[in-house]
Amino acid sequence: MRSGRLGTRLAAALALSLAALLSGCAGIPQSGAPQIGQVVPADGDPEVEFLAVGPEKDATQEQIVRGFIDAASSPRDDYATAREYLSPSIRSEWNPDASVLVDLANQRVFAPVDELNMLVTLEPVASVDEAGEFTEFTDPETTSSVYSLVQIDGQWRINSAPDGVVLDEQKFSEVFNPYSLSFFDPTWTHLVPDLRWFPSRASTGTQIVAALLAGPSEWLNGAVSSAFPEGIKLTSNAVPVVNDVAQVDLTSDAFDADEVTLQRMQAQLSASLSGVSTITSVSIAVDGNVQNIPALTLAATRVDPRALALTEEGFGFLGGGTVEQIPGLSPQIEALGATAAVVNQNYSLAAVLNADGVYAVRQSQETGLRVDARPGLIAPSLDRFGFLWTVPEDEPGALLAARADGSQSSIASSWPDASSIQSIQVSRDGTRVLALVHTVGLPRLLVAGITRSADGTPVSLGEPLGFAVGAGVGLSATWVDDVTVASLVGASDGRGEVVTQVIGGESGTLATVDDAVQIVGGNTARQLRALSSTGSVQVLRTSVWQTTSKGVFFLATQLGSPG
Repeated sequence: MRSGRLGTRLAAALALSLAALLSGCAGIPQSGAPQIGQVVPADGDPEVEFLAVGPEKDATQEQIVRGFIDAASSPRDDYATAREYLSPSIRSEWNPDASVLVDLANQRVFAPVDELNMLVTLEPVASVDEAGEFTEFTDPETTSSVYSLVQIDGQWRINSAPDGVVLDEQKFSEVFNPYSLSFFDPTWTHLVPDLRWFPSRASTGTQIVAALLAGPSEWLNGAVSSAFPEGIKLTSNAVPVVNDVAQVDLTSDAFDADEVTLQRMQAQLSASLSGVSTITSVSIAVDGNVQNIPALTLAATRVDPRALALTEEGFGFLGGGTVEQIPGLSPQIEALGATAAVVNQNYSLAAVLNADGVYAVRQSQETGLRVDARPGLIAPSLDRFGFLWTVPEDEPGALLAARADGSQSSIASSWPDASSIQSIQVSRDGTRVLALVHTVGLPRLLVAGITRSADGTPVSLGEPLGFAVGAGVGLSATWVDDVTVASLVGASDGRGEVVTQVIGGESGTLATVDDAVQIVGGNTARQLRALSSTGSVQVLRTSVWQTTSKGVFFLATQLGSPG
């Protein structure tokens, strides 16, 4: 797990690329028709600062290989400087966009194999594939590649090289940025981020659109939808930008799209391209015919920034030393002797745990209905479709979705190696589930896509992404925002290690927190709250956890807010 320059740039870039997704109840920017102006030149790379150096005269084989790897840090002019190190026979065949290997530069080893071949051994820490999907290596192993060389006019050049580029951590953070491709939830009301990484250059917008048209990452298949029909493409392999307007010209397949579908296409494109600094809006054309598309307003996933908790004064929102109760819900939750709760987006339904099981508490009724009486249940989750997610700690595969009327459906889970489960939480858009489990005695954080039936019933979970967490006993996990999760692991000395994980990005470790038993997210990382065993609520301020409330029995999770 690494935090630092890359993590800092990631946070800043995400603040831009997720702005459209995290704004409250606002329409995705749709306006801005193309106007006459100067097109960004195809060979311009305004966001890339690293300048590559070409091969020196009479350079040795090792110098040529080292120089090639270093020069591939610059994507300017389609990696033109790096190609100078290649023989003419492979100069146009080498594909730098095939992958990125992020390594520790001081661990590189160059060794001759024979007179014409050089072995390069690397210690990778992460990789990016051709689709821009980032993978962080929790247990990295060294990897080796052979570079073949040939003499041309008395100068060594590379005649065989693996596709892709090798970047150290610092150069990767300078050249690549994260961009959130946007897909829809099954109800077409929420945008769901699918983080990808691309080099910053004039063609970045084209890469983003091409990746969007290709569909979501494999782990999200079945959980999200796209307004773009399968097989649709750009009429030319370019997305020109004119006066900050990205011009997306689609093939004739888009002629069959009705106005609502075109609105959804534009919403996906606008949100996906929002992280590109040179683009402020998007124009869609079909075979050159510009479409006039009205704006589409989407639902927000923001929650009330105040902590929601059960205290000595009752259940409700904390603020100013008082507890603001939720009419219809708070009295029932208090009467049940609740030990955990999650409340839906309009405060009409809550999933509540007590000593007897999990209850559905509805604002419209006077008493809660027990929907699961199995022993050993952990804190339940709730999704925006109204399903309560329940599972016993020692039976992580026995996952149930209960309706508020008490009927149940089993959910086919995707963690067969888990021996126990400590925390489960569905994302606010209802497309993904976060679970903290123990596998072979070690805590592990999992995120999986949710496949639902036509009526919204969760049916199965996709193959999960697995992330490392701190050493110790897994205690709690939460969604920090739409693309970031956090886990709390307790050490034997009572200190809690909090690890944040960007899904599709890097992990980072926050300052340790004393005696923590639970963490709950808000709208940003600054609203992440930790609860101690003695009832103190703490919030991270700079690098220190500070107490903001006391006398709290548990923190509740929110799915949204009515506003």
